Amino acid sequence: MRRHFTCLAVLLALGAPAMAADSHMDVCANDKLTPPNRIVACTNVIEDKATSASDREIAYFDRGNALDANGEYDRAISDYDKAIELDPKDADAFNNRGLTWSHKKDYDRALADYSGAIELNPRFSLAYANRGLIWHSQKRDEDRAIADFSKAISLEPQTSDVYNLLGNAYLRKGDYDSAITSYSQAVFLDPENPDQYFNLGLAWTSKGNPERAIADYSQAISLDAKHVDAYRWRADAWVKQGDADRAISDYDDAISIDPRDAETFRNRGDLWFGKKDYDRAIADYGQAIHVDSRDAVAYNDRGWTWSQKNDADRAIADFDKAISIDPTYARAYNNRGLAWSDKGDLDRAISDYGQAIAIDPKYAQPYDNRGLALMDQGEYDRAIADYNVAILLDAGYARPHKNRGAAWARKGQLGYAMADYDRAIMLSPDYAGAYVGRCRVWVYEAQYNRAISDCSQAIHLDVFYTPAYETRGLANVYKTAYSDAFVDYDEAVRLNPTSAGVYQGRGIARFYIGSPAGAQADLEQGAKMLPKDAYYAIWADLARRRNGQPSILHDAELEKTKWPAPLVRMLLGEQTPEAVLAAADDRDATKKSEQVCEANFYTAEFLRRQHRDDEAVPLYRLALSECPRDFIEHPAAMTALRVMGKAP
Repeated sequence: MRRHFTCLAVLLALGAPAMAADSHMDVCANDKLTPPNRIVACTNVIEDKATSASDREIAYFDRGNALDANGEYDRAISDYDKAIELDPKDADAFNNRGLTWSHKKDYDRALADYSGAIELNPRFSLAYANRGLIWHSQKRDEDRAIADFSKAISLEPQTSDVYNLLGNAYLRKGDYDSAITSYSQAVFLDPENPDQYFNLGLAWTSKGNPERAIADYSQAISLDAKHVDAYRWRADAWVKQGDADRAISDYDDAISIDPRDAETFRNRGDLWFGKKDYDRAIADYGQAIHVDSRDAVAYNDRGWTWSQKNDADRAIADFDKAISIDPTYARAYNNRGLAWSDKGDLDRAISDYGQAIAIDPKYAQPYDNRGLALMDQGEYDRAIADYNVAILLDAGYARPHKNRGAAWARKGQLGYAMADYDRAIMLSPDYAGAYVGRCRVWVYEAQYNRAISDCSQAIHLDVFYTPAYETRGLANVYKTAYSDAFVDYDEAVRLNPTSAGVYQGRGIARFYIGSPAGAQADLEQGAKMLPKDAYYAIWADLARRRNGQPSILHDAELEKTKWPAPLVRMLLGEQTPEAVLAAADDRDATKKSEQVCEANFYTAEFLRRQHRDDEAVPLYRLALSECPRDFIEHPAAMTALRVMGKAP
């Protein structure tokens, strides 16, 4: 979050020279009266033929001030013009006409008038300050602003407000030490002004010292308990200090003072998200949207939170809205791609990642995410190419190293895979996912103790990280430590009961070495959660048929034309194993190899169900030698051969 520092109101010249004693003239010059009353009084003075030229000039000047205060800028400028005609050396008239040009947003004319005032009176500090304010706030020429503010201070060194302006210019320029010096002097001169402390806090924030910033924001709040920006910025500083609870408390106070600021709701929502309190985060993002229906960031953030709650449809709806508000919002496209991926629509996911990349070619995350989607489509070389780009764009980004490691492992290049996982861990020693990836490679290399060590380290880093328990369970299955495996699978299910994958992992282990009824319950639960996934349906069907129950495949809502549809037809008795093997052929060598692996494995299960174990064993062995190590069919084939007493 970045809010503006507190600036002065546009400066005014000091009062005009005293006029001759007269009731109308007294009212005309009295800036404590309402502008309409002053305008009438000044008009009476101007229209009085007995008024001297000097008093008439002053009356035009004062009426110009009143007209400006009344928002009648053109009439005010006309009066200043007349005052200058009567007294071309009236520096105050030039200064105040400059103020009115500023109110009309004609900043070039304002600059010209301030310069005119300075030429007439080189010691006119207010004119320097006003000109500096234009250089700073409108022209963004901080060097000229600093020169003018410094000159104003040299002429009137006791003016705290100009020190404040000087601090603002230094802050915007990035000279935080000079900003701190200027704001500190402003505080010294005006220690009861909360804005001076607030701005000093901003400078400490910019310098990267949240502790000092918090002290100054707190002082601002002690002087003004309704200083909403001090609460907001102190909350940001608490976030940098890692104190989410105090930050939330400050955002609470800011919202109670100003409930119409969408950004504050968003920021508090981010903290609830970080605490995994997704319902409160969603409520805050929704409140931000209620305040500002065009807040694309709030829609994106709420969408991302829905994704964490496994509600891809609501997530996509929010990402759609964010994109409709801001069609150049690359992050929303990236996040919608992730939601499409969660729904299994990889083509749409890849399209969204591509759009994010087209908008921002230097945005590393969509390359990484597109690599994952391409992996799921079996496009391993293209996936690696995307991971390469992500790494090139952000050499310190550990995740694409981890994901590229998975791609190398899928291709059987375990040395490259290990190197990428090592690199990911070096870049991010607390990256539990990288330890789990390396754990898998150790499993593939039959280094089961090393595998268990890495997965245990992942659990040490994040006791709620489900994949670590699943993968350690797999390592224990390979190691034949089945009781330990089931402890891990049980914990994975407990931690993530909404994940179909954890039920499938435990169910397959139970299918071969555990409870047949438990296997059926787990595999049916997985299929229920992903009713259109053919592999989940196949495993649920295998468990049911083993337990003497009827098939569910005929009534399942599965894709009928694409692989693995031939496997489904074989298990229904509608297609021969030979026909399935023929259907596994593909022009893509990698895809063909994977489909042949699956054809051999599920044909072995089909034959075993018919008590044709002698025919099943060689097919299990083919699956064991040909299936990628991260296919579930590989450990399943290994376990099947073990329980049959045919382990290699």
